[in-house]
Amino acid sequence: MDLQAGVRVYQFVRDRQDDLRDEQHPEGHDAYVQSWRDAHELSQEYANAVQAGNISEARRCLDALMTMASQWKSHPDIPAATSAVRAAHDADLIPER
Repeated sequence: MDLQAGVRVYQFVRDRQDDLRDEQHPEGHDAYVQSWRDAHELSQEYANAVQAGNISEARRCLDALMTMASQWKSHPDIPAATSAVRAAHDADLIPER
C-alpha cells in the first residue's frame, strides 16, 4: 500500500466523473457533486490511513474507491494497480486451511 495507489484510483474516478458531467449526468448536478465529494473524501481517508499505518482502513478506502472505479473497468486508463490491489485484498479474505 502506498499513497500513489489511492491517488491513481481517485484521479481515474474523478476524470470519469468529469466525463459523465460533461456528457450527461441524468441525476443532475447535485448527484455529480455528491459523487465527487464521496470520491474526494475516500481519497483523503485513504491517504490518512496510509500515513498512520492503518492498513485495514486503507484497504477499506481503496476498496471503496475501486468500487467507484469499477463502472469504468473496461476504460483504457483505469489504473493497473487496481487489479493487483484487488487480488491482494481478496487473498487476505481467503481463510487459511
